[in-house]
Amino acid sequence: MKQISRWPASDLPYKRCNTLANNFETNARYIVTDKSNISRREFIQTTAAAGAAATPYFALVGPRSSHAAGEGSREVKLKFGVINDVHHTTIEHNLAPDIGEHSQWIKAFADAMNSAGARFVVSNGDQVHEGHNGGIPSRYKEDEFATNLETYKQHMRLFNGPSYYVLGNHESCGALDKSGIRSIWHHPDQNQFIPDSYFHFDYPDEKLRFLVLDAQFEPDGSDMKPLCVGYAEGYIPPRQLQWLRDQLEDARRKSFAAVIFCHQILGAIHYPYGVSNAGEVQRLIESYSDVVAVAFHGHLHDNVAVEKNGVIYVSVRRRVADLSAAWAKQSGDWLFVEIFADNGVKVSGHGEALSLTV
Repeated sequence: MKQISRWPASDLPYKRCNTLANNFETNARYIVTDKSNISRREFIQTTAAAGAAATPYFALVGPRSSHAAGEGSREVKLKFGVINDVHHTTIEHNLAPDIGEHSQWIKAFADAMNSAGARFVVSNGDQVHEGHNGGIPSRYKEDEFATNLETYKQHMRLFNGPSYYVLGNHESCGALDKSGIRSIWHHPDQNQFIPDSYFHFDYPDEKLRFLVLDAQFEPDGSDMKPLCVGYAEGYIPPRQLQWLRDQLEDARRKSFAAVIFCHQILGAIHYPYGVSNAGEVQRLIESYSDVVAVAFHGHLHDNVAVEKNGVIYVSVRRRVADLSAAWAKQSGDWLFVEIFADNGVKVSGHGEALSLTV
């Protein structure tokens, strides 16, 4: 296992958007998750349930577990899928194929999760791209943006179970406000869920709680505005932090383990990929390290895992090679997650999504 330090800002593909103070904690352990370090023989291990080439599973043993990785109960009590940063758009885009019509990718993910027996899936932000069509700001056109939201949802309906949505910066800076986005995506009768901009859902029989955060706020606590500019950073306002504390306290009281989803990074990764008050958020989450097994993120478009004070923060690679159905089935990036009876967690990365052992 190889360790890395922070990237210099000059190596990042996006520029810093504003001058908010970076208050990330620094005593974190960084782990390289470059698949080039894994042999092809190891790499092409089949997840029989997923029906596609996948990385070896890695174990993230939840803080509530009394067993080491690979020991104790291996009974799987829940499986789910995670996809992020698809940047789907029906509008012709001058940055294709990275940003484009990614229907095949979404459909391949839904099909793989059906085959894997996932109970639910999470779209962890930037499902769609508000975009620019050449020099024409197509993100200013409400009908085009709404079409992107609608087509993404329709493809996710191919998954047989519930789909949960996390707001990303590209959704929140499109042509609709958060309530407008939710009006398109939140349809429980269609198994599509975003009941509020941040929310939780429980699997009480498995004693599991899943917490969806919304980092799409300005530093003054107001919502990011439609058509905003300079939106890569996020912020978790005090009222949401109090909600998170209440949820984690309730989970502890009920002896539930918790998994967190947030588009921007909550772990110790610098701007423009994290929330500006990440240190504050970390201190809260890590005070419940007996409850929180892992936090999943998008936004970075790369594989990084950070372990700090008993909590593992994971961000996932997002790479587009082409737009074909064959590519999507073989190489589309997503995660397949298993939680065991002892609250150990295994994650299998598809495509170039991360693979590591902690």
